[in-house]
Amino acid sequence: LPRWFSPKDLGPSIERDPGSPNGVKNMESEVGWRGEFISVHDVLLAVAAWEVVNRGSAVALAALCRRRGFILAAGDASKVIAQGPSYVVSFFHALLVTTRGMWHVARLLQAPLSAQLKIPADPSDPWYAASGSEIKQTNLLFVSFLLNDLGHMLLSPALNDTALVIHHLGFIGASFICASYRFLPLPFSWLICGEASTILLNVRWGLLASGRAETTAMRVVEPAFALLFALARVIGYGAGLAHLWFHRERVGEGVPSGVVRSLLLLLLAGYALNLSWMRKIVAMGRSRKRRA
Repeated sequence: LPRWFSPKDLGPSIERDPGSPNGVKNMESEVGWRGEFISVHDVLLAVAAWEVVNRGSAVALAALCRRRGFILAAGDASKVIAQGPSYVVSFFHALLVTTRGMWHVARLLQAPLSAQLKIPADPSDPWYAASGSEIKQTNLLFVSFLLNDLGHMLLSPALNDTALVIHHLGFIGASFICASYRFLPLPFSWLICGEASTILLNVRWGLLASGRAETTAMRVVEPAFALLFALARVIGYGAGLAHLWFHRERVGEGVPSGVVRSLLLLLLAGYALNLSWMRKIVAMGRSRKRRA
């Protein structure tokens, strides 16, 4: 194990309590975990719902590809049919969670710091819904999409991308950690806002695959995507990390230190990945300018 991690970081040991029905002391308040915030049943249902959207998109795209004018001369109908459904699902997911993420951020910026960094334990707390139950639904949409998309990437070589697989695995883990220990609702909210750039990324893919690489639409979408990526995944994400650093003494109160460190490392790794992608986006933009 790393030097900064020790078994005691996993949390307090279970204590026996002769007065409780099962003889075990209730450790919920000490560990900060409530089972209703992690439901495998709900996750599986949500994964299945995304799969329904995927299958429906496959039928719709196949029908569209048979229509004259949908796929231009430079397009690839087989690519649209094979890969398009995953991009359609990604588009709707990004649109949905970005909208909810901005709503969460707007709400939580008005909350006290304690509710921004930890979900209140008391359901009667005025900030319980904003930092807990409302974000739970967005987290469910997010992690179920990642699981569904990861499955398609692993099953389809054309969709498989090592960086994306690592990204998905990392944030699936972060999602379950945050939900299980009921902390960092505001960071989750600004993090999910980064999906805003994915909306235009999917539109860009659709334009390329359908043969519209040299259209006015593409000349608008590409710089807009680059700008949105920089705003959401570089500047916004960076500001969120700065906020965590500024309040580092309060981050993870009541949460095992090993869990907090692991999550913060995941967030830093995600930011490094975003910076790497930003560099590639800038390089592609410069290359396109030289060709023009």
